Amino acid sequence: MPGFRPGHVPASLVKQRYGKAVLAEEINKVLQDAIYKHIADNKLPVLGNPLPKGEDEVGNWDNPENFTFSYEIGLAPEINVDLNDNIELEYALIDINDELINRQIKDYGKRFGKMSEPEQSGADDLLDVHIQGEGDHAVNANSTITIEDVKESSTQKSLIGLKKGDVVTVNPHHLNSDHEALAKMLGITHHDLHHLEGNVTLTVNAVHHIEPAEWNQELYDKLFPEGTVTNEEEMKAKVKENMTQVFSKDSHWMFKRTAARQLVNHFNPALPDAFMKKWIAMSNEKPLSPEQIEVEYPSYSQGLRWQLIETSIIEKNEIKVTMDEAIAHVKGQYVERFAQYGIPVEDDRLEQMAKELLAKKEEAKNVYDLLFEDKVMHLVKEKCKIKEVLVPFDEFLHRAQHMQG
Repeated sequence: MPGFRPGHVPASLVKQRYGKAVLAEEINKVLQDAIYKHIADNKLPVLGNPLPKGEDEVGNWDNPENFTFSYEIGLAPEINVDLNDNIELEYALIDINDELINRQIKDYGKRFGKMSEPEQSGADDLLDVHIQGEGDHAVNANSTITIEDVKESSTQKSLIGLKKGDVVTVNPHHLNSDHEALAKMLGITHHDLHHLEGNVTLTVNAVHHIEPAEWNQELYDKLFPEGTVTNEEEMKAKVKENMTQVFSKDSHWMFKRTAARQLVNHFNPALPDAFMKKWIAMSNEKPLSPEQIEVEYPSYSQGLRWQLIETSIIEKNEIKVTMDEAIAHVKGQYVERFAQYGIPVEDDRLEQMAKELLAKKEEAKNVYDLLFEDKVMHLVKEKCKIKEVLVPFDEFLHRAQHMQG
């Protein structure tokens, strides 16, 4: 210390300056060891971390003798997850009807069609526009609007017959029913979209018309493996086959989320909500107001309750995921990714890449979590009553957006 030779600082001065800090540090170590020993010895299913109840603290830091500290803990509820056929869960399948198939075929035709710039816009045209809005979530973006995708009739009508330089005012929420696509079009976040009020002005920068490509053998071979499709009927069958394969993954994704919500509602595990809200407030890096916690807590508690149910299913049914299964899963992902670019990869190389990815802690956790979830859902489908329902594509898309939101 300044003013004293090393080793000659009076002990009373050291104690005065550093005593409380050293005492607090050592007491904290003793407390942490005691708390977690108590939890381990009593096998307490703790949620979050113990929280100190400062108002119940007893002790004199200036003249330390005995101290008493009180802690609050949140306990996970006991859950008996009995999966059986009395539990009915919905499995949504996209209705691949003629309308949807024809829509896909029309998109194929446009993809390989010829583009022109007519003087005025028609119902099948595209508009390059500058979108300008006002308010707290101001819109200022250059975007492309596909007129036929605008479902609201009066707004669609207002976009027909426009020329370069024309300006029109519209309700932005009428431009696209797909919230994710609309947010990107307007250059704002999904959250801001839900708080967007008022109209926007569209200034037309250009009008584009796509003349669909002529359907012939050359186009069939561009879209499908050469020689597999030679006429319209074969094309429709192939389109339906491809859509069925793609949408089956979407249905599986949807089922995992709807089943989780339905099982949470069915078993309804009760959380120590007051404690969890307090823990969230104290453990969050950024300060959260009570209002923010009230808004965000339902989504958090839904996820936590599903996590408790999923863990119970895994333990009760002794579900395990092996390293070989994890490697096989990662290899399959790499195969799909490389296949998109027509790149063949030897199995030894895939094995090496999979092991390198799984050596990363966070990546490995994501893979194992996914495989555990898939095994849990396989068991759920096996033991519960599954009701398949056909859902129109647009409704399925709306449900998926709601799930993500």
